[in-house]
Amino acid sequence: MSSSENNSKGSHRKLDLKAENYPACAVEALTRLETLIASRNKQNLVMQIISEYIFLERNKDGDGRKSQSLPISQMTLCQEFQLIIALIEYFSRPGRDATRNAIFLSLFGSHLTPQRCKLLSRLISTAISGSLAPLLSAAGTWMQQVGCKTPHSLEVAQNLVSDFILYSRKTPEQFKQLPMVGPHFAANLMVAVAELYLNEQRSAALTPPPDALLDAITEWMNENPTLCQASQQPLILPAGAIAMPFATPLAGLLRWAVLAPMVSSRLAYSNLHLSVLRTLQQTVTSGESTPLPLQDLMQVIKSLQNYCARLSETSVDPRTDAAYQKCMERLAQAVQIALSCNCITNQIQLLCVLESLPNQKLMDIIIAANKKL
Repeated sequence: MSSSENNSKGSHRKLDLKAENYPACAVEALTRLETLIASRNKQNLVMQIISEYIFLERNKDGDGRKSQSLPISQMTLCQEFQLIIALIEYFSRPGRDATRNAIFLSLFGSHLTPQRCKLLSRLISTAISGSLAPLLSAAGTWMQQVGCKTPHSLEVAQNLVSDFILYSRKTPEQFKQLPMVGPHFAANLMVAVAELYLNEQRSAALTPPPDALLDAITEWMNENPTLCQASQQPLILPAGAIAMPFATPLAGLLRWAVLAPMVSSRLAYSNLHLSVLRTLQQTVTSGESTPLPLQDLMQVIKSLQNYCARLSETSVDPRTDAAYQKCMERLAQAVQIALSCNCITNQIQLLCVLESLPNQKLMDIIIAANKKL
């Protein structure tokens, strides 16, 4: 037996953890991890303890240390419920945010198996239902660190939409109040949710968001004008950790507002559009830059090009199509405000691409005016 395995087993005995004593062993493991997680040379032990004593994971050969295959959780539904309660109690205790975030990222970071991802969704759903601010804060940090548009974040976002929108007869008040309880998490959740709908990169057809979700997010934006900037707040991470770049939901929500006339006539999209424009304007008064990445705007333009191609196939001139004209009008308004606020990079390239679209009066004026500058 190797010395590393001996050391690991010795450390396990020192911790005196017993998997059969569940959930007590998980509670004890969480407490002990606080001291271990600060030591970079003990990260392997940290991961082993989390896998074996918190998530009760085993590989198919029965040993979590001998196989490279993804471990399988042996937890029952009752044990999953017990673990969620234990995690809620742990993250609700007074303590340093950096420690809480480090534990959360260790639990649900690079080793996020399908079983852990499902449990994470249930944990965050419970935190929203219970308005648990410390846990939502840690979840917001996790989402930013792993990336709001990564598969794991999108899966969590889709599960939350199912829990609070699709399977609810009425949107719960706890979900409506989420920006007040966990603004950082709410802002990052909007980035992920915006990616799920009206996005031809994910689906061949433009699928609009559920009406209740659109209404909730529009309400969030109207009642919390600075919510989109909440994702830019400095992350509280353990020493040595590198904060990942932040993303704002502005580009995704602008895509919703601009492309909506192709598939919907709901007034809520007009209200959402106005909220996006107000937020863009505030980037000047607040002194913070909230750029709209060119690649995100190009995605909107590509969808408009595809729509025009479909119109041409049916011998319809886009310049006479009411939906196209409304799409372009909204895009023109956003582009003008974003250009004046320096929220767009590669401005000349963007103007040249916009010029290739079928004419729209307002957009033509904006292109001509900005090309002179």
